[in-house]
Amino acid sequence: MLVILVAVVTGVLAGMGAGGGSVLIPALVFLFGVKQHMAQGAVLLAFVPTAGIAAYAHWRNGLIRFDYVAKLATGSVLGALGGAGLAAVTSATVLRKVFGVYLAVIAVYAFFCKDHLHD
Repeated sequence: MLVILVAVVTGVLAGMGAGGGSVLIPALVFLFGVKQHMAQGAVLLAFVPTAGIAAYAHWRNGLIRFDYVAKLATGSVLGALGGAGLAAVTSATVLRKVFGVYLAVIAVYAFFCKDHLHD
């Protein structure tokens, strides 16, 4: 039951564009004892249908800037290839610490930085 609850929270965050992996990876590692590399791989695979459904909903609501899509997709694919290669040769301890620093930076930014985006 806890797995389903974590998955629902992750899906909600992903649907909002907030990055469900920020919840799912720590949950898999700390609550379910999944190894860091395996957790990150599972999140990436789970992201595919989640992203598709969320993108469709955002498209229906007119919330996609198609002028950015090709550039973002190209950069993301290149970054994903490099990141996956780097993760494969990085120890789980280092990978976990890098992910923790990433989450901390995002948290500090979200908490302290003035909202500069406009609706």
